[in-house]
Amino acid sequence: MRSAPTSFSEMLFAVTLVILLAMALGETYAFSMRSFHVSPWIGVMIVHILLSIALFCFRKPVRVALKFSGGPILPWLFGPAVLLGAFLLAFYTQASGSTYVIRGSSEYLYAATMLTLIPVVEEIVFRGGVSPFMSRFVGPGWGVWLAAIVFSLAHSQPTWARFMAFKVGLPLGPFLLGLCCDFLVRRWGRLWPAIIFHGCCNATVYIFSALSPAWLTHFNGLYM
Repeated sequence: MRSAPTSFSEMLFAVTLVILLAMALGETYAFSMRSFHVSPWIGVMIVHILLSIALFCFRKPVRVALKFSGGPILPWLFGPAVLLGAFLLAFYTQASGSTYVIRGSSEYLYAATMLTLIPVVEEIVFRGGVSPFMSRFVGPGWGVWLAAIVFSLAHSQPTWARFMAFKVGLPLGPFLLGLCCDFLVRRWGRLWPAIIFHGCCNATVYIFSALSPAWLTHFNGLYM
């Protein structure tokens, strides 16, 4: 395993690795959308499902990290704590005005996927695959930060064309989520607490939308 980058050439290598990996994901997302003629979120999900299956089959650490047995209860509490905090904040700051209610089968499908399948496959891909991969080249400390950057970039469809047009962003919410989930996985060696935390963070969107939509404006930079 390489140590953390210290020289300019090593930093340049790390940045290049981040961009190439993010771009590879972005091009794969775009290919999936074109091939299956689906909306962006479904195209991304298809890619993540396939990558998750591959990682589960070929990486033993991923299979070990997906076991439920063993370990303390503390890491399992972070997700419910976020959920409870969002509910209390929204409930005690309710204001008159329009709220969002899920309607239609497509919206129910998207919401169910956001709360269940997407957290599972994204945690397997990014915390079970991308983070260890980055750590092999730049060390575990920098690997966490750079993997979080890749995770954030991936939320802005980082294809070659979008990079060249400067249309790729670095959303704050996914970046912070990536850091928190990586901390949970590395500290306790399990993916499920991170998956639950991820799903609970996604659920806060619907809590605020239903009870106090103003918070979505206040936290605009955290949501995609």
